[in-house]
Amino acid sequence: MMDSDAIPETHAPWFFTRLQAARTEGHLYDVTLCAERTEIPCHRFILLALSDYFRAMFCGGLADSAKEKVKIGGVSAEALQLLVDFAYTCEITITSDNVQQLYEAANMLQVEPVEEDCRKFLTDRLISNPETCLGTLILADKLSCSHLYELARSCALKSFASVCMTEEFLHLPVDYLKTYLSDDGLHAKKEEEVLDAIMLWVKHDLEERQRYLKELIECVRFSNVDPNYLEDIMKTDKVFAGVPGIEELIKNQSKSRHIQEQEILLIGGLIKTRRGYAVNRNMYRLDLHFDCIDHEPLPPPLQNNMRSAACVVNNDVIVTGGQNSLTQAWRYRPSLNSWKELAPMGVKRLRHGMAALNGQAYVVGGERNDTELLRLEDVEVYKETTNSWEKVTPLKLGVSKFGIATSSEKIYVFGGESRKTSTTTITTNCVQCYDPTEDAWTFATPLPERVRCIRAFTVKAKIYLFGGQLKCVLCYNPLTDSYDKIAAPWIQPYYDEFGATVCGSEIYIVGGCDNMDYDGTTIRSTVRYCDVSSGIISKGALAELPLPLYLHNAVTVLKR
Repeated sequence: MMDSDAIPETHAPWFFTRLQAARTEGHLYDVTLCAERTEIPCHRFILLALSDYFRAMFCGGLADSAKEKVKIGGVSAEALQLLVDFAYTCEITITSDNVQQLYEAANMLQVEPVEEDCRKFLTDRLISNPETCLGTLILADKLSCSHLYELARSCALKSFASVCMTEEFLHLPVDYLKTYLSDDGLHAKKEEEVLDAIMLWVKHDLEERQRYLKELIECVRFSNVDPNYLEDIMKTDKVFAGVPGIEELIKNQSKSRHIQEQEILLIGGLIKTRRGYAVNRNMYRLDLHFDCIDHEPLPPPLQNNMRSAACVVNNDVIVTGGQNSLTQAWRYRPSLNSWKELAPMGVKRLRHGMAALNGQAYVVGGERNDTELLRLEDVEVYKETTNSWEKVTPLKLGVSKFGIATSSEKIYVFGGESRKTSTTTITTNCVQCYDPTEDAWTFATPLPERVRCIRAFTVKAKIYLFGGQLKCVLCYNPLTDSYDKIAAPWIQPYYDEFGATVCGSEIYIVGGCDNMDYDGTTIRSTVRYCDVSSGIISKGALAELPLPLYLHNAVTVLKR
């Protein structure tokens, strides 16, 4: 008997070629599948091997098990033919034109490999062409594919402006439309756009859809709509003005969408200019569509600073250290739009990290200067009552350029540079965990690889790692002390010196540079995102910053 390891690699192609030849020549057919007036001769044994659906049909004592012709309802003839071809060749071609009917057929007939290929095709298409999200959402809901549904929903919410211009939107069933427009996470720059979308959908088939107009208008957050716009539409649009009880609906002061309640601050760093580089002396305030609301000068000591660190504590932004401000610390209060200098840290720091834990700001590790070979082990916490920095237990391994995040009331430090030699930089895969109740650091499960320049953010108690030398997004679960890969590919290897911030389940990647290349050709002004709830990473730019920027801090705060 030949050992399975000794079977030549050419055996499978040879076997399928012979199988297809037998099929073409019409040998030993024992059943015919019928769909939409199309008959497809087959072999029961081949179909039995294809899926559990056919196994149950032919081996489960059903009425169809002995029939020469079996009618397959609920699938198209084209999709059934493709699945039968797959059974004989192990090959299938999925296109935008056939993916829906093929996915439905594979789902019903339990052809799992084709189902998986269809899901991957639809996922890839969502990433490259988010305008297909509504059709994918409906299909995923129909087939109870929760992961694909959430991914399509996420795309639909982010791509509202472009989605409303598609044929899919105009033909969206009313129940899906209501759910879509009612979502707090809808990325509408102005609430007027939601009302415009409703009127566009209704007027596409006014006679049939006018009866839904009142319940759709209830999705609009009129407290966010410009009164002048409402006055104008009441005068010029008879369909809108004729909705029963419209004036009472307009008075509805419903809550704002969550997307409107936060803003992103970009602090410091370097900008790319025609002549090279310049220090960013401003703080830019962006809404969550990354439109620039305004910008204002930073305090003079921070205007020439870079490689600092920042964190948000009780909606105040704490900024520490940096290349030209090594021991300084500042607090920005969005509610007052004011900066205040805090007591200096006890240690000079750049390329360090910060974390907010239990209402306190911690500064961790880093470097004293650009020439020192060793990395800092020192950790300090800011005490607001005394306006002072207090040293706590140091890191077990001094590091800089690491990822830092908090979860389960602990601080986690991922990877980083541990030291330099005269010829090389030493990186680590160590993960260090700080428990403030014990004032102690311990080692957790190491990263799968040695990394530096990564970022870490916590979403629903799990920590997501990306950037730097990672080629995918990693999810670290503190409860199990283990990692999962949730998305790949990353933007590109060695994406570095970017700002990043988290809003809900979405991590926004802001600016940065490629491949550690500082020659002025690869500094980015793009904004990308990773939605960790669906595992989707935007490949194209979600938005453009006011200017190319890197070595900066990005934080999310509540609107002032």
